[in-house]
Amino acid sequence: MKIKTKAYAYLVTSLFTGALLPIVLTLAKGTNIFQFFMLTYLFLIPFALVLAHSKGSSKIIKAYLSNGKILAIIAAIAFLTYVPIQFVILYSEHYISASLTTAVFRTSPLLMLIFLPTVLREKLSKSQVIALVIAFLGVYIALTQGTFYISVEQNDLPIIIFLIFAALAYALGSTLSKKYVFDMPSSILLFNVFMFFLFAFLFVASGIQVAPISLGLAFAIIYISLVSNIAGFYMYFTSLRMLKTTLVTNTYFLSPFITFTFALLLLGEVIQPYYLAVAALVAVGIIIQKFDKIGGTFLMHRKIRTVNSVLDVTGIFTETIDAVIREVIKNGGHVLAMKLDNTYKSIIDEVASEGMYANVFTDKLDALRYESSLVRDTLGARENEMVIMKAGEPGKGEDFFNALTEGVDRVTKNNQRLIKT
Repeated sequence: MKIKTKAYAYLVTSLFTGALLPIVLTLAKGTNIFQFFMLTYLFLIPFALVLAHSKGSSKIIKAYLSNGKILAIIAAIAFLTYVPIQFVILYSEHYISASLTTAVFRTSPLLMLIFLPTVLREKLSKSQVIALVIAFLGVYIALTQGTFYISVEQNDLPIIIFLIFAALAYALGSTLSKKYVFDMPSSILLFNVFMFFLFAFLFVASGIQVAPISLGLAFAIIYISLVSNIAGFYMYFTSLRMLKTTLVTNTYFLSPFITFTFALLLLGEVIQPYYLAVAALVAVGIIIQKFDKIGGTFLMHRKIRTVNSVLDVTGIFTETIDAVIREVIKNGGHVLAMKLDNTYKSIIDEVASEGMYANVFTDKLDALRYESSLVRDTLGARENEMVIMKAGEPGKGEDFFNALTEGVDRVTKNNQRLIKT
């Protein structure tokens, strides 16, 4: 499977597994919540070990365990993602409906806007903001049940506020998971180990009140362990790294509507007409996002105009066979890329002669065969355009593209003078 196809397949699959999660969590209502999650994470650790071993991540796990900083970051991402999307949702479903819980929590993609420029150094375009606002309007309609007026009982208000803070935490965790390009199988294993110790501590601290395990509860444990926490999270975070952030987050605005559909089929809940309005608004947002070419590009520190937008495509190379790029990412470096018309090939040679080198590939020269198609697709490169990619420290990447831009501007001005004469 091509890496581009895999990225989109992962995104769609994780979308559906995540949309089913609130429905499955209803099976755990009324049980000891700390015991439930402790058993869930304990059950999945062996399977996470198998995943890590099958991906050849044993040495990476050992390296992570010996690095306190990496462990702290992985633990933070685990708490910011797993706790909100599982513990907070289950807790909230004790007081409000699964549909309302989902509608409020899935504002997290919109809340990611707060962190994209600062954490990921990604630009936000006007069309992206419009797309996300349109999609958020769909969630707002779901939240207000089509009345455009929020009417929440006083007893529900603390839960709504709790969910909003949980959505904010999940948004931060998602952006951090893209910023720090850790080996995914190793991270999934460590995520769940950290969560097991957290809930084991809470289970003991709450008085070790053991609840019986029903058939429905056992199914919930298996689903969350294997389908959600291993397959779903692995696919979600992988697609988040490979694709433009706002494309992934905007697509996830579909999640509430899918959850409503599952609620109809599995729980017998009635789908109200305003649910269709939610789906329509989300579709409009996704269409706008699909054709956006500016948002999600790398935010340069220095305000120097570039010929074309520079993108951070580090996530595409997380499983690359290229030893040099793999080592760059391992040491905390990033991969920046920009498309350029083939007629400017001489400028690449000129910049390289000054000691600044970069990978260059076109539609004819596929130097990194599996990754290049996704990079070209992400940049929107046509057949007559090459893609220039710089792997290393982001600052050096900026210097390279700035030098490249200056050379292109110089050639363009000379050509214009020749035309005039």
